[in-house]
Amino acid sequence: MMKLTFFAEQGIVQTGGETITLLPKEHALLYYLYRHANQLCTREQLLNAVWPMEYPTDRTVDDHIYRLRKKLKRWIHIVSIQTVRGQGYRLIFNTSFPINPLTKDNEITASYTALLDKYHLFGQGEAMQVLAANQSALGFRVAEEKQLYLEAVKGNFSFFLRPDLSFKQKGFYLLFLYWYIQPNSEKALEYIKKASARQVLPPLWHEEMKFNIIALYIETKRFMQARQALNRYEQQISEPDMQGFRLFFYNKKLLLSVLEKNHAEAQKWIQHIEQLLPSHPYLREKGLFLVIKGLWLLSQKRFSKADTSIQEGLFALQTSRFIPHLIYGARLLRYFSSPLITEHPEVTARYGQTWEELSELYAFSFLEQRIRQQLDHFL
Repeated sequence: MMKLTFFAEQGIVQTGGETITLLPKEHALLYYLYRHANQLCTREQLLNAVWPMEYPTDRTVDDHIYRLRKKLKRWIHIVSIQTVRGQGYRLIFNTSFPINPLTKDNEITASYTALLDKYHLFGQGEAMQVLAANQSALGFRVAEEKQLYLEAVKGNFSFFLRPDLSFKQKGFYLLFLYWYIQPNSEKALEYIKKASARQVLPPLWHEEMKFNIIALYIETKRFMQARQALNRYEQQISEPDMQGFRLFFYNKKLLLSVLEKNHAEAQKWIQHIEQLLPSHPYLREKGLFLVIKGLWLLSQKRFSKADTSIQEGLFALQTSRFIPHLIYGARLLRYFSSPLITEHPEVTARYGQTWEELSELYAFSFLEQRIRQQLDHFL
C-alpha cells in the first residue's frame, strides 16, 4: 500500500514529495479512510469518527467526500475513494502502480537507512517522517522494525492496538506508552518486570527496556536500584559508538539527583551536560535536559529561570516531533513539579497544562484502558 503521511496541525497530507492541503474535517475523514484502507466504511461509521459531538447528516459525508475526491485527483494513479452504493465508501490504492527498480539496490537502501539513522540521532523526527513517506519515490524500503518505530515517533499510538501485530512486534511500545500516559508508575514497573522475566520481546528491545527501566526506578523512589543500574552502564558510556547514548544516560543521572534532592550533585550534572551540548546537539535529549533542569530550578525556588528552562525544553521537544519524548517531558512536569514546590500549587498547575492538552489530543484515557487490556492478556 502506498504510504500517505498526515500532519494534522498543518492540515496537510504528503506522498512522493507532493503535498495536499485539507480543511480539518477533510483531513480527519481522509485519515479515517486511510486507517481502514480497502475496507467498507459506512456513513454512520464516518459520522461517528469525524463528527462525534455534532449532528450532521449523511449529506455532510457525501459533500466532504466530493471535495476530497477533487483534491485527491492529482493522486488518482495512486489512491481513490470508491463509492459502495447504498452503503458507504472505501479508500483503495492502485496496486498496478510501478515499483521503483531502485528498491532492489542495496547501496541505495543502505545510504537512505544511514540518513534515517542520522536524523534519528539528532532528534529530527519530522525529517525522518518525510524521508520514510517518500521511500517509494526515492527507491528504498524502511525495515519493518523502523517502520513501527516511526509510527510511535509521530504519535500514531492506536496503530499498536492492531490485532494483526504480535506482542513481540508491539509489546515494547505498549509497555512504554502505558507508563508515559498514566500516573501509576508502580503498575507500569510491574508490567515491565513481567515482560522482562518472561523474555517476550526481541533481544534488542530487552536491552533497551533494561536501560529505560532506570527512569521508573527513579520515579518510584527506588533510588539505590537506580544508582546500581546506572553504575552498570558507566563504562559503556565512554566507548566511541555510545556517543548518541550519553546524554540519555546523563539525563537519568540528573533526574535521579533532582528527585533525591541532592542539589550539589544535580548542579554538577547540569554543568557537565551543558558542556556536552555544543558537541552533542541532539534535540530530544536537549529538550528533556532543559525540562529536568527546570525541575531542579523549581526546587531552588528560582521560578523565573525555571520557567525559561521548562518552556525552552518543551519547545525543543515539540520541534523534534518525537511525540513520546514530548509526552514524557510533560509527564515529568505534571507529576514531579508539585513535590518540589509544595507552597506554590498555582505554578505546578500551569505546568500541567501541556499534559492536559496532550491527553486530549492523543486520547490518553482511551489508550490507557485498551493498552492495559492487552498487557493483561499477553502478560
